[in-house]
Amino acid sequence: MEEQEIRALVAKNRELETQLTKRNEQYVYDLRKALSLANLSESLQAQALANILPELVEGQKSGKTARQLFGTVTERARLILETPEPVKESGMFQMWLDNSLLLFIFLTLMAGVLPLFSKSVASGQQQGILTILVGAISGGYAFYLIYKYVYKFDRPGADQKGRPGGFKSILIMMGIMLIWMFIFMAAALIPPAINVALAPAVNIALAVLAFAIRYYLKKKYNIRGSMFSR
Repeated sequence: MEEQEIRALVAKNRELETQLTKRNEQYVYDLRKALSLANLSESLQAQALANILPELVEGQKSGKTARQLFGTVTERARLILETPEPVKESGMFQMWLDNSLLLFIFLTLMAGVLPLFSKSVASGQQQGILTILVGAISGGYAFYLIYKYVYKFDRPGADQKGRPGGFKSILIMMGIMLIWMFIFMAAALIPPAINVALAPAVNIALAVLAFAIRYYLKKKYNIRGSMFSR
């Protein structure tokens, strides 16, 4: 969560706290103290309080106390601390990059391995490096679009507003995949003079290099791709 978002959430929480009864205000104070002693970050504390304060303010109208709604401070603090931290969704560029690297690994690996096992694959039939690059980059974006318009609604807690129906989802995916296939096939028409077909060993080496780069980026930036996200 960005610092600006945290500040906005904290400000909203404080506004809600001004509406609490003395007893409920003490409950929130004790809960915040318990979470601080457990070294819970400010952003997670703000999110935890944002989850209970609206319900607490609303419950006061019918005479309900914080303890009646959420249990003791110790029980609520334990529940918050034991709840897994939500996984931050990667941005569009990160997903696109991860998808593209994964497709590049697959395409270069195929271009490197198939000629080794099939004598029928002539050098003129092998995919050129530009075809592979265009296919990987456009395919990476295609899979991101499928995630954006279809698969993201399957994430736990995802906002279901705008979710397409089953038939519409199929049409969206088919349309995106057809456009990608057209771009990929068109890239195969790039003249061999600039679209060089690399030796199998070189393609395999590129696949290994791309795998190492992808692994490093995923570890360093915790990138979550959109392929196979369902």
